[in-house]
Amino acid sequence: MNISHLKYPPLKYKYKDKLPDKLLIHSYFDYFGHAIDQFVMVSTKKSDEGKHAFMRCFPENIKRDSLFDIPSLYVQFLSSNCSGSGFGTAMLDFVRNYSKKIGCGGRFHLTADVSLMPNRVPHPFYRKYGMNTGIHKVDKKLDKFVKNGKDATYKDFKNVEMYYPPLQSKTKTTFLSLLYKALKFKYGVE
Repeated sequence: MNISHLKYPPLKYKYKDKLPDKLLIHSYFDYFGHAIDQFVMVSTKKSDEGKHAFMRCFPENIKRDSLFDIPSLYVQFLSSNCSGSGFGTAMLDFVRNYSKKIGCGGRFHLTADVSLMPNRVPHPFYRKYGMNTGIHKVDKKLDKFVKNGKDATYKDFKNVEMYYPPLQSKTKTTFLSLLYKALKFKYGVE
């Protein structure tokens, strides 16, 4: 297009800051009469056109590490259409920061569900991020999958609640551990 004949040619903008790689779109979703947060993360890169992640979340009070009514952000739904491109991790980073912003102290939890992708469940991804179930046996099994870089299926895991930061793992209580706790309490043994 020849613009030399225009009296006022188009402005040429010089941006100091580049656009971020990913943008978040915030809206609300009506969930049985309650408005919950809904976020969509999209890429600004031409090479990542069409890639996105989607999430719904709301704050709630939960029992955690033997304490009652601790505020935590519940991630009701989290999905990415482009596995391995960093959208899931970026969304979890955002969840952690958003949790701090709304008064949940950076805590969040979710249900690792096997029904959406039964041949590639998200449990190892969440474990790699630093989440845990609080069940020692399940966390140990997840660590093996992460270490070996294997994908897990619905045959390996069931739906399970996962928490960030990790819960204290519940291990099998033995007689000796109970005896040690009793001695420590009564006599202050270290």
